[in-house]
Amino acid sequence: MSDKREQLLSALERDIQQDCTDYLRLRGLMQELYEFLLSRDMPRIDVINQQVSELVEATRLRAERRSKGLGAFRLQGDAAGLYRLFELYPGVRRTQLQQYWSELGQLASQCQRLNERNGQLLAMHNDILAQLLSQHSDSGLYGQQPY
Repeated sequence: MSDKREQLLSALERDIQQDCTDYLRLRGLMQELYEFLLSRDMPRIDVINQQVSELVEATRLRAERRSKGLGAFRLQGDAAGLYRLFELYPGVRRTQLQQYWSELGQLASQCQRLNERNGQLLAMHNDILAQLLSQHSDSGLYGQQPY
């Protein structure tokens, strides 16, 4: 295997492993975020949101790099292309990489479900606030003040 080809395969392998690590961290952050949303702890929510944004950006950049790597091997940038890429790895590395990829898919699904749960909680908060504002708009207590 040429050095350049091996370097590219190794980089793609490291990126998938790093995605697994980052998605594990993201899953933990999404669970923490839910607790802070429940308690409406805005300073902690802001910190977690920043960390989530950084992880999401890092995984997005690695996905872009993975797509370019597939292109370098003249493979399609889809699941079929990725599975063809796995065939370029020797036995044990291929098996490990396929396991990482499977784990990554599971972690991504878990993060998506947690994100949806967090979004539902935010929507409920918004609905409650809207109801409070509309109920008390006559009294002017929570309504817009004429300053």
